Amino acid sequence: MSFVPSRRSILAGLALSAGAAPAAAREAARPGAMGPIRYVSRHRGRFNGRAVNYTATVEETLVAAAERRPAARFVTTAYVAEPVDPDRPVLFFFNGGPIVASSYLHMGAFGPKRYDPPRDVAADVPEPYVLLDNADSLLDVADLVFIDPPETGFSRLVDEADRKAAYSDGADSRMTAGFIEAWLASAGRVRSPRYLVGESYGTLRAALTAGLLSDRLPLDGVALMGQALNMIETSQRRGNIVSYAVNLPALTAIAAFHRRIPGGEDLKARIEEAWTFAMTDYLSALRRGNGLTATERRATAERLQALTGISADYYLANRLVITKMDFCVELLKDQGLILGMYDARYSGPAPRPGERPSDPYNKVNAMIAPLLARHMSENLGVRLSMADYRGSAPRPGPWGYEPTEGAGGPFDDYFYDRGIERAMAVNPRFRLMLGTGVFDTTTTIGAARYLADQAAYPRERIVLKEYEGGHMTYSNPEARTAMAQDLRAFIAGR
Repeated sequence: MSFVPSRRSILAGLALSAGAAPAAAREAARPGAMGPIRYVSRHRGRFNGRAVNYTATVEETLVAAAERRPAARFVTTAYVAEPVDPDRPVLFFFNGGPIVASSYLHMGAFGPKRYDPPRDVAADVPEPYVLLDNADSLLDVADLVFIDPPETGFSRLVDEADRKAAYSDGADSRMTAGFIEAWLASAGRVRSPRYLVGESYGTLRAALTAGLLSDRLPLDGVALMGQALNMIETSQRRGNIVSYAVNLPALTAIAAFHRRIPGGEDLKARIEEAWTFAMTDYLSALRRGNGLTATERRATAERLQALTGISADYYLANRLVITKMDFCVELLKDQGLILGMYDARYSGPAPRPGERPSDPYNKVNAMIAPLLARHMSENLGVRLSMADYRGSAPRPGPWGYEPTEGAGGPFDDYFYDRGIERAMAVNPRFRLMLGTGVFDTTTTIGAARYLADQAAYPRERIVLKEYEGGHMTYSNPEARTAMAQDLRAFIAGR
């Protein structure tokens, strides 16, 4: 599986439409394979109420081959305030995938321009899509670098024969760490405070990269949006009772939003009620399994019905559990609707027999590609063909990437958190931020809470935040603004 399978083809075949000439001319460009890519333009914007002059640079950085790391050419987009301050924080952003471009965080959340999803989740998303100034961009407090991993965006491996070797979490994080080191050195920013912001599968990359950088350029913090470090709890393997318990609060939030249970007007209270039940009576009932009496089993099923809107009979027929995927199918089944996996506030027609389901949230994701093309052309002066821009990396083989450097694949149980442990040990100022959308069924609020409770480092160094949004929380305007303000506080050490 992929956290974001719908992203694989969203940017494929994108054509760059003719746009107005950018206000600032490019300094250099590379058509095809002739010379390094470098486009520089200068801008002014207002972010969080503060006017900022900044330089936008789309450029290529070569990361040479090293042990268990193939050579790669990263093409990234950096926004740096003027005049350059070598002590100003730098934030490095990347998305998930497993291997996709950074366009979602770039155009949806933290770049100086953004998309404009409708506030009403039932509304259509009409074209032409609107490109807005993004007051929530963090340019008022930090410089921003959006990383497209090799084989996504315009970034490429130097030798495509290395593709299979590059598609492991180890090689991926080593290439990312190599890029960050190279960028900081080239930009003269080695003494700047440094942070990673990863989303979805990118949270695994962030954790491992943080560990790799600890010996040479220790980070000051990592923010994980839609975290997946504890994959065994997140992905709900059969027989893993903890995974069903920790995911229960998300189901409660979604059921309340769709009015299948009462209490949506006090969502936080309902979530806390579900979390308390999940970590006590529910977990105990799942542990006892066949040892439950018929009366105890019925009582647990009825309690689950009250918390999720799914009938007690369903739970009795399914050993007192429902998978997140089945929940998205069952909750509004009587209306002929399925829920969005990435943001379950969204619903759409259930597929007919033999028809492939489409995530109802895709109508929001569809805005990213054309707006990215417009932004790069009209604002950043990029004259590369967007037909060459890859939204996701080509995938050889059934998985499309190598497994973790351990047993199993990247969605199996694996100690991703070891990188954060290392970063915590090396830098006493290092902190971790976990941000999760309460309507996300892929990486849930309960799994993030469980990670924070079980981490082998001080709880006071973890900032735990929950937002009324989905996996891409920032498609809810209020959640996007709240997340931006929380990141400002995180960078400031508050």
